[in-house]
Amino acid sequence: MKTRNILGTLLLFAALAPLLAYAGTSGPSPVPPAPAFQLSTSLLTLCKGVVNSVPIAVSDPAGSAPMTSLQLGLIASKNIYAIGNGTVNFANISTNSVSTLYMPIFVSLNTSPLISVGITVNYNYLVLYSDSETRNMSFEVESCPSPLSVQTSPVVTSGRIEKLALNLTNVGSKPLSSISLKISLPTQDAAILTSQPVQVGALVPGARTQIGDSVFIYRNASQSFPLNVSVNMYNGTSPVQLLDTIPLLAQGIINLTPSSITLSPATPTAGSIFSVSFILTDVGTAGASAVTVTPMPPNGITSYGSNSVFVGDMAIDTQTPVTVTLRSSASAHGAYQMPVMVSYLNSLRSNQNTTVNVPVTIASSAAFNISRAGSGAVTVGSSGTAVYHRSSAGLLLPIVLLIVIIALAFLYVRERRRARKQQHK
Repeated sequence: MKTRNILGTLLLFAALAPLLAYAGTSGPSPVPPAPAFQLSTSLLTLCKGVVNSVPIAVSDPAGSAPMTSLQLGLIASKNIYAIGNGTVNFANISTNSVSTLYMPIFVSLNTSPLISVGITVNYNYLVLYSDSETRNMSFEVESCPSPLSVQTSPVVTSGRIEKLALNLTNVGSKPLSSISLKISLPTQDAAILTSQPVQVGALVPGARTQIGDSVFIYRNASQSFPLNVSVNMYNGTSPVQLLDTIPLLAQGIINLTPSSITLSPATPTAGSIFSVSFILTDVGTAGASAVTVTPMPPNGITSYGSNSVFVGDMAIDTQTPVTVTLRSSASAHGAYQMPVMVSYLNSLRSNQNTTVNVPVTIASSAAFNISRAGSGAVTVGSSGTAVYHRSSAGLLLPIVLLIVIIALAFLYVRERRRARKQQHK
């Protein structure tokens, strides 16, 4: 009986041997070829600095056997990053069907304009075997509108500490969170005084906020240089990078200061011509162009000759003498404050001006007498020169005194002679 059982078992194994061999190879021999599937996308351009949701269509145009447990994966490379584990799963791809999935792909800001993205395709072919293939897809890359707007004043002043006010606005449709902002400036033009990066927080759609960065603009900064702003944040749940460049224009401090103000003559008279002279010095951080000096005389004083004096360009720490000529009217007299306007162009070719007040005292042109013990008078002419005139009364008194002295001396001498003659007798 035992012998029959052993024999039956052997015969059963012999009958099942071909089937066991088939199960060990997981398929028929020869193994059929892999399905001729295709990958395609309707999105041809990716945006820098954001997560791109790329639609990838998997199709089986050849009518191969169905693909099951399909999984697509992104091959990360330089400037191309996967989100999460970088894979997206399908259930099945039926024969002669097309299925589309969306793969998140993050493209960094410094990506080249044309990239090739590697996609891995893992799937099972019926119950025969599993397969893994790699396909490449090409995309153009460009800068797309950002959900965050960054603005600031484009003009800064060299030679001092500037407070850069950066205005941030959420112009997208999703909340922005974990906003981290960093600025950079050319080291030869400015130095950043605020620690970087600056944590902003969150902004709902349409919200805005302002942050301030302190920077020192060097005295010899370029007339134009870039402010680079980089931002890392989340747009909804997707990470986003922003790199913006704002051109800044540097204008220096122009401080034209007058000194050594003099009048010639020192006290002009009514109806005379006089001049105002001073030394103009630029004590600022930038030179001035097309400097022009224009007096703005009050009533009773007018410009004599040209209404203005053209000085030209002035560099910093340089001195330039300036003289303006004026005429006073015959009725003018007293103390005046005469404004003198100094106009110029700054480094941005913008008109600027400053005003200097010059004190002027006008004397009356009428002659006046100065009593000098009744002996004479002083007349001030139109030129302002004082001339002393001797009066006739002042001349008569010395003559009379001289005559009296001579007479007394004559009488004295005569009496002495008479006295000597009497002694000799």
